[in-house]
Amino acid sequence: MSTTADVLRPLGMLEKLYPAREILGVYHSVIVTATYHVSVKFEDTTLRAAIPGLLRQHPPLCCYVVDGHTAEPKFGRLQHVDARDVLQSRQFQRGEHLAGKLQEFHDQPWPKGPKPLWKLVLMREPQSMDDCSVDSVLHISLVYHHVIGDGLSGIAFHQSLLRELQAMEQKGQNPQHTPELISTPTSINLIEPIEQLISFPLSWMFLIKKVLEEYAPRWFIGHPTIFWAGLPTKSLDELPYRTRVRIITIQPEKVTYLIKASREHGVSLTSLLTAAIASALAVKLPAASSFLGLTPYTLRRVTGTSMDEMVNQSTGFETAYPVDILDNIRKSSSPAERLASLWATASYFHQQMQSELGKCPKDNLVGLLPYVIDSVAFYRKKFGKAREATWEISNLGNFKPSPGLPSKTWTLDSMAFTQGAQPLGSAFTVNGVSVQDKTLTLAITWQDRVVDEDIIDAVARGFTDLPDFLQHKAPTESAATESH
Repeated sequence: MSTTADVLRPLGMLEKLYPAREILGVYHSVIVTATYHVSVKFEDTTLRAAIPGLLRQHPPLCCYVVDGHTAEPKFGRLQHVDARDVLQSRQFQRGEHLAGKLQEFHDQPWPKGPKPLWKLVLMREPQSMDDCSVDSVLHISLVYHHVIGDGLSGIAFHQSLLRELQAMEQKGQNPQHTPELISTPTSINLIEPIEQLISFPLSWMFLIKKVLEEYAPRWFIGHPTIFWAGLPTKSLDELPYRTRVRIITIQPEKVTYLIKASREHGVSLTSLLTAAIASALAVKLPAASSFLGLTPYTLRRVTGTSMDEMVNQSTGFETAYPVDILDNIRKSSSPAERLASLWATASYFHQQMQSELGKCPKDNLVGLLPYVIDSVAFYRKKFGKAREATWEISNLGNFKPSPGLPSKTWTLDSMAFTQGAQPLGSAFTVNGVSVQDKTLTLAITWQDRVVDEDIIDAVARGFTDLPDFLQHKAPTESAATESH
């Protein structure tokens, strides 16, 4: 049990959603992974030595959820963080890939009670298992509960971790001196809930539309267009929780071209990637009459919250892809026509996104959350119904290591952003992140059996073939994929 002194503040209306999903077992974690080349012997205790600094920089790492099963959950302060709770070390077996490990982590629920809602997992590639010496390849995964951070929080954490590792390197700090039981700061100030930072005005038109979509009987609203979204939601008894992960890596020169081509056509890279998804599905699923895409984005630009903070300030918007857009894709026969339809779809999405960002925070999906009285009941009633979207695409953008002295031993090669299966969400999610002047990693995640493997294959090919397709070339081995 927590004492009154341990309680920091109540969870906000957005934050309340995430313990509810954990209670129902339908979503456990977000993971942001950094892959390094390390040119010196690396011990697990090095990560432990970085923890005190990370706790000072990121208060959510010191928190747990109090009264999570009640209508008024709260953030509580952990007095100590046990390194054994937050540090794990794994070794790849021959033939294993990162995707399989991430899948395993995503499927693990969080322990109940006053325990940290995050952990670091250090994974060594086969060639570096023995001594972790010169040219070791290390994956460091931050696994965390969505209640303490959005996707960008994982970026902020890895920025801090890299600074801590570089500082220890420059000072020659001995990591062996860090105790396993690490005290948290006595004074912890969490950023206020989103609804205390900004208001979310709703127009009557937007509110009535959403109420009708949620509650009105079918005879009243007619027969809405049914978009394809894989299998309908099922109970976890019928369809057990199992995350599938597919990782696609696009090489630096191809990333540069994709960004250049997107700018020349007046769209963002996310718009181009979204168009690639819609195009792949339209061709693969000729009977589908429409799709619905969900695109999360950050509210930090509206709230003024720094990108260096760990916090959850995410929202999203929906984009419908009606039959006329899909028909334009399907009727394209020549390479020039397919290319034109791709850019037309990218432009359509880009316009939708610019419109959404232009009116934010007005008529925002987060503005509907005050009407959610019971978060668990809100999600529970979704079982057995159609999914909320065909896909979700979330792009964290380009990771740029903070300015400072370059590390002599740490070289960041790539990053990966993944989410767990969403039994009550979209059919699949696409999560993107790149490293400055290096690779772009796209991770497709989905619940096992919800989407056929060949559909995921089609989407993955749409990404891997995209750079060469834009240059009117035959596909080459420009990207790598791994799946489990």
